[in-house]
Amino acid sequence: MSKSRNNFYLSKWYLDCVDEGGNSAIGYAASLRWHRLEVPYTGLLLYQEGKGASERSRFQELNWPSQMGDQIIWEDGSFGISGWWEADAPPLTARLFHSDKGYVDWQGFQPRSHALFDIADGPVIKGLGYAERLVLTVAPWKVPMEQLRWGRYLSEADYLVWIELHGAPARQWVWYNGVPVEGAVIGDEAIHLPQLGLHLQFSQSATLEAEKKIFNVVRSLVPYLHGFNRVVPRFFLYANEHKWRSRGKLFERDEVKSEGWAIHELVDFTRAEEV
Repeated sequence: MSKSRNNFYLSKWYLDCVDEGGNSAIGYAASLRWHRLEVPYTGLLLYQEGKGASERSRFQELNWPSQMGDQIIWEDGSFGISGWWEADAPPLTARLFHSDKGYVDWQGFQPRSHALFDIADGPVIKGLGYAERLVLTVAPWKVPMEQLRWGRYLSEADYLVWIELHGAPARQWVWYNGVPVEGAVIGDEAIHLPQLGLHLQFSQSATLEAEKKIFNVVRSLVPYLHGFNRVVPRFFLYANEHKWRSRGKLFERDEVKSEGWAIHELVDFTRAEEV
């Protein structure tokens, strides 16, 4: 890890898998360093049809995912998870922010993959998956944004990945089948790609998270990073986050081009309220 000027460094993996029935698993492996203190994090977010969403996390030992050619393997027996992802699309990368304070790099290692997520005390989820990593050398509250939108849609025929930082200025990164697209209109229920004559419509949306996740994570970090909660601005600490798993239907003009599953989220820093 290279030392950033403001003594902040975060590396966070995100890996997911959704089966044909919409059952979903999302895994997180991360390490946060603040000044000379470092805290590992492992998390699992599981959604099962008929049971809803559940999650668990750990701020102790950390087993990083490992990359071997086109495969990513993640084994963490003590946390009760095992998974593999085999790439079905080339990687994507983007620098989302850069200043003299640091940078935010996004690495879409596998924008679409064939994946399997085996949970020791739960189901085995097999289907299309996705894997990315974020690296921040600047505290995220120093990145100018009013809202953050992120998501991915996967089908056997098409895939779509999007990131939008809404604010002044607004910045957007969208890829359709690996090709950058400009001028997308991104919302909670649909995404429009006017330049391509495409729009992605969401339905059967299930809530994966609807809480003040940043506040909860920071509160859990306090025993390990004493005083960290006092440096996080209130607008960031109490941001509203909503994450969905939705059925996606991609239209080309008025014809259905493909169908698949999407995971997408909105983080709103403008309506932050204390809990």
